[in-house]
Amino acid sequence: MLQAFNFGSPDRLPVYYQASAAGLYVHGQKLVDLFKAYPPDNAATFDSIPQPPAEALDSEGRYHEFKADEFGTVWEYRIFGVAGHPHRYAIQTWSDPLSFPQVPAPGSAEFEGARKTITEQKRNYLTFGGWISLFEKLHAVRPFEQVLMDLAEESPALLAFMDRLMEYRHRQIEYLLATGTDVLILADDWGTQTGLLISPATFRRIFKPRIREQVEQARSGGARVLYHCCGAAHPLYKDLVECGINALWHQDGLYHPESFAREAAANRTLLFLHPDRQYLVPRGTPDEIRSTIRRYREIHSRLGGGAVFNVEIENDAPFENVEALVKAVHEK
Repeated sequence: MLQAFNFGSPDRLPVYYQASAAGLYVHGQKLVDLFKAYPPDNAATFDSIPQPPAEALDSEGRYHEFKADEFGTVWEYRIFGVAGHPHRYAIQTWSDPLSFPQVPAPGSAEFEGARKTITEQKRNYLTFGGWISLFEKLHAVRPFEQVLMDLAEESPALLAFMDRLMEYRHRQIEYLLATGTDVLILADDWGTQTGLLISPATFRRIFKPRIREQVEQARSGGARVLYHCCGAAHPLYKDLVECGINALWHQDGLYHPESFAREAAANRTLLFLHPDRQYLVPRGTPDEIRSTIRRYREIHSRLGGGAVFNVEIENDAPFENVEALVKAVHEK
């Protein structure tokens, strides 16, 4: 993993597993056995198969659940393990009272437990932590359309809320650094299937300085920064580079694999390669999957290996495709 981050031509591209409750629930023990037969290069463990609570299933076994998040938004879930939709937002205006979750204090049992886990994992792995968003949190606590209008108007109340959110995110980053986490994950989806959700000018005016501030805090604390961003967000890539990110977890099916790989290599940006989960993994063939993975491997190996295969199995892929993907990413 370190060789990949450093473009040091590793003998193969590393493999990073994500725990997806949806995939584990649908595929069960055979997916756990497959993951154990082909272990990843991150500290992922799969010791149990998630199950929906009995009260969330109707008489015919259909799943439906409402759950509040730590900020107070209530989400509706219709597919177990798959992200839901806001049902009731935490606030109606930016000036409404809203309590932010507590960040574990140094010396607390939660803090010491996290630091112990990270210390143990660091013996064998580069450790990853966080999922620190700005834009996504805004439209998780208040309706999306209202957020867009407030951004367009540069609402003073919105900007004041963002100042509060930034203070909270800085405390989270400080916590992650104190636990010894090697790679901090910042995450905001900026794109649709075809373009950006907001204008580049709005991004650069409101969000870029704040992202740079977060990246500088993380890197000055000795960590690397992985930025997660789905959608057709290529127009913002150079801005993220200027913010100082070390790695980008993008929606690679919306980027040209060869030209973007060269661009990323020129900027020493490691790429998290997340094989297409819209068509390739759920609807493609095993041969298509193997061919796609071989192409990525050839491109990035030629450029010094600055890439990681990211594997996250959801509920909609036939197991033969899952098996083909897991085996293919482990080839040299």
